[in-house]
Amino acid sequence: MKRSLLLCAGLLVLVSACALIQLKSERILWPENITYMEALCDLNMSWRDMKYSGSMSLIMDYPSRLRMEVYGPFGNTLMFLKKDGDDFLLVTKDERFTDPSFFEDRFGLTIREFMDDISAIAEKSTAHTGKSIVQRGAYRVLYTVGKKENTICWESPEGSICVTFREVRFA
Repeated sequence: MKRSLLLCAGLLVLVSACALIQLKSERILWPENITYMEALCDLNMSWRDMKYSGSMSLIMDYPSRLRMEVYGPFGNTLMFLKKDGDDFLLVTKDERFTDPSFFEDRFGLTIREFMDDISAIAEKSTAHTGKSIVQRGAYRVLYTVGKKENTICWESPEGSICVTFREVRFA
């Protein structure tokens, strides 16, 4: 009896430990220009009054279409963003917005700039750290892609937003 209880407790601890293991990102071969992307990502954000760390999915058909979902700890959708041509929709748990200026007011960059930054179309400079950087007016974008990290970060005096790509499919 004691042995079976001990075995069950040990299996429960093992399964719990496996569930907490962080997935390593695979080596991603990034194209020079990104026109289509489907990705599963980790999002770490400390921006203005918002703090979040969790998972996200992203589909982008540059420059006309973007779909992004940010997930909570139990897989529920915390934020849904959809841009299709001139149509825009941003839905959170409590709010719904159809005006893209809300995105700019909330994050300090336009939806088009966000898509430009993800597609990496701007000319980048290379810092001493080996990261590629795009300097925008009020923020900068740091690219650590094609290495182990596969991360794009937006940094400003208001905070940072970092997207780490775990799985990506390009067209």
